[in-house]
Amino acid sequence: MNRRYLAPIAALFFALSPCAVRAAAPLACDFAAPGENVRLARVNDRLDMVLADGRMIYFPSVEPPRATPAAPDRPQKVAAELTSLLADKNLALQKLGGADRWGRIPALLFVEGEAESVDEILASAGLVMASGDSAACGKPALAAEASARGEKLGIWADPDLAILLADDGRNFAGRAGTLALVEGRVASFGHTAPRLYLNFGSGRGGFSLTIAKRNLPLFERAGLGEKNLLHRSIRARGVVEIGAAPQIELFHPDQIEFIEDRN
Repeated sequence: MNRRYLAPIAALFFALSPCAVRAAAPLACDFAAPGENVRLARVNDRLDMVLADGRMIYFPSVEPPRATPAAPDRPQKVAAELTSLLADKNLALQKLGGADRWGRIPALLFVEGEAESVDEILASAGLVMASGDSAACGKPALAAEASARGEKLGIWADPDLAILLADDGRNFAGRAGTLALVEGRVASFGHTAPRLYLNFGSGRGGFSLTIAKRNLPLFERAGLGEKNLLHRSIRARGVVEIGAAPQIELFHPDQIEFIEDRN
């Protein structure tokens, strides 16, 4: 059966969760806008934050922490770190959009006296991975993550969260339904009526990135058309799906970075 018809169960359940990478309305990102004064009430293991006035906020620029064999209690520890950072502090809230289906408001949050937003602080300490779908609002978190990754801080010292090499499908075992960073060289393209496939390696069972044809103009306007990607080394982030072969669907150009050729 053609792999595009296979919907892996793990990825399906993940797609219904709040952290799934999916196309969304653009966020209204203005780092210079004045913030609303708020106080924290509590934080859960997914880093959803309930404010003293009852509203729930989240950071669209970062992913919730994930437990691994090396750190089975990581979600609880990161939630405790965030609670310690924010508890009893004067906080400035910048809303980035309307509430999602879970009633959570996407936001930036600043601790009084700190220049970096809280999501940047988390990413720079290696406590969380940057998201793949927050567009301009996520660029500071992406930069902070890159610094932490280079120094192997926090999660970047965990082998279960290492960057995956795209040229061997076996590297993706056990990663279905999880956000991952993948690096490799685009070897070829495949086309079906609904999708473009960016293929890595060779033979059946190899890893692919997929883009829905309706989203292609967005990538082409960002300089990520086929002629710009062929034989280029890239890093991509997104949710791993395992069917006949592993793949990640791309929804936004910010999920792709050009990198130096590793060969």
